[in-house]
Amino acid sequence: MTIEGIRLKFLEFKRKGGAKFRKKKINKEQFTIISNNCWGGETYESYNLIKQSPTVGLFFWASDYIKFISDIHHYLNQSLEFIDPTESKYYDKLKLTHGYGTYPVAKLGDIEIFFMHYSSEQQVTEKWKRRIKRIDWNHILYKFNDQNGCTEEDIRRFSELPLKNKICFTVNDNFSKFPNVIKIKAPKSHKFIRASYEPFGKSRYIDINKLINSL
Repeated sequence: MTIEGIRLKFLEFKRKGGAKFRKKKINKEQFTIISNNCWGGETYESYNLIKQSPTVGLFFWASDYIKFISDIHHYLNQSLEFIDPTESKYYDKLKLTHGYGTYPVAKLGDIEIFFMHYSSEQQVTEKWKRRIKRIDWNHILYKFNDQNGCTEEDIRRFSELPLKNKICFTVNDNFSKFPNVIKIKAPKSHKFIRASYEPFGKSRYIDINKLINSL
């Protein structure tokens, strides 16, 4: 197992083990996190809450995520179109990443979604539709980070979107100059934030409990 894998296992234990205590720190149980990766689902787990967002257990290429949240109602009204992973426009960038080709990939209009923690198209479809119905549009947080081909232009566009509640995590000093972007300390060899470095609950970087309470 890699160092990142070990860190993720430890954090899973920490998230779930402290969920009951952490849940007492938030003032609502109904809220939606629209995330570019698995952070949203992990955050729900950290409070022992049902997942109230379709963006759970998956990831977007950075520029596609910006498109998605820029016109989210339009995209959520589209039907998922599953494709062979080799047909993805990002195949050359993702073909050597862990597990690529073993999980469903789908187009949603002109963007693509990678359902890395799903085993079948049927499972994706059922959970996607069910969780869309759970979206709480009155209490919503948009979360981004510097993974999956993210550029400074993507960060700038995210910061400029007229969305009330949004947050972005990065390891890049240059990206942290934009509003709503938080620099997370990581090894210098990391060119983008790893999943195990993204904060949850209360951390030295941000108090996610307070952020949820403010939604």
